[in-house]
Amino acid sequence: MAEAAKSISPPNTAYQFEVSCKALSGDRSLQAHLLKVTSPSALPQIFKNAMSASMLVDIVKCVATFFREDVDLAIKYLENLTKVPRFDMLILFLSPIE
Repeated sequence: MAEAAKSISPPNTAYQFEVSCKALSGDRSLQAHLLKVTSPSALPQIFKNAMSASMLVDIVKCVATFFREDVDLAIKYLENLTKVPRFDMLILFLSPIE
């Protein structure tokens, strides 16, 4: 896992983020590392109009699970997710459970 974590680099586009996230889907802690190498303030620029509801849910779950020790950082990720264009529209597509 340490070797895999070293090779994770910050994505520049939503496509790069999603491909990396799917490649790491077997290991939630590596997905959390992908998020950690991505600046919270970069999220709106990375996702622009390309964020899916499922990606939003995955990121929120990751933050809720792996960022408990660093609440300030967790809040920065969540605040910046709300700045992603069409965030309000994405929320409409979430199920009540999500």
